[in-house]
Amino acid sequence: LDEVVDAPRDITVEDLLTHRSGLAYGFTSVGPIAHAHQEVLGPPLGNPHGPDQWMERLAGLPLSYAPGERFHYSHATDVLGFLVGRVAGASYQDVLKAKILEPLGMTDTDFWCPPKKRDRMAKLYKAEDDAPLKDVSFVHEDYPPAFCAGGGGLISTVDDYLTFARLMLNRGELNGVRLIREDTFDLMTSNRLTPEQRAIPFMGIPFWLGQGFGLGVSVITDPEKQAWMGAGSTGAFGWPGAFGTWWQADPEEDMILIYLIQNSMELGPESASQVATGQRMGGRAALPIFQKQAYAALGKGPALV
Repeated sequence: LDEVVDAPRDITVEDLLTHRSGLAYGFTSVGPIAHAHQEVLGPPLGNPHGPDQWMERLAGLPLSYAPGERFHYSHATDVLGFLVGRVAGASYQDVLKAKILEPLGMTDTDFWCPPKKRDRMAKLYKAEDDAPLKDVSFVHEDYPPAFCAGGGGLISTVDDYLTFARLMLNRGELNGVRLIREDTFDLMTSNRLTPEQRAIPFMGIPFWLGQGFGLGVSVITDPEKQAWMGAGSTGAFGWPGAFGTWWQADPEEDMILIYLIQNSMELGPESASQVATGQRMGGRAALPIFQKQAYAALGKGPALV
């Protein structure tokens, strides 16, 4: 960790939005830096530190790459969330509620689940070889967590998720409420990665074959090349979640696909190798089948049998 050089420039907001900041996650990294993230920062979800303490700890770790050099999935979105809060002079949780959740009527989305809603909570399961599914649900406290960041941790419902996806499909406006300017939306859903950056595997697989990454979402650039992994039209965009959730908005088909499972994945140091090897993937393996079947019903691609 002490074999470092000075970064050639500062990190920009665009670097954070495109995961080209040089920051890292422990689970997407290998070697000493992966284990340092776990030791210094704690787990990616359920973090015990408040925003200021966490940011100070993060600043003590070296970057994995020079800013702008390459895509490396990281805590960049967490940093963005805390940055938004500092600019607004409020917590990121409060800003998210005021600027997005309340205007859209997403009343079941937050960083914690109040006791009166606990009976509606889905379980989080872990699959291990041939053993029965194991319930590994998070313990829910009776108060919001101190660590509410942009990178993950929101609890939601399919109805609220669909509301957000409809906003994105409609270019940032829904039911008379505009949250994203159209020129900003075009920047968000345009590939920002260079050909050289897309040639680098992500999570151990050639993830960028036929797709790129905009500002916070992946976007399909070549459906035929991307078909080995899933399905979609040119310009379709979305992003998966750590526990197998996934959504995609397809403007060409005026369609939204949402895939919700609760399949726990290890998020410890170097655990991204599980994605590459396919170990303990459980219901995730059905996601590309779901995608291909949906598009086959539209006459795009052969049906799976």
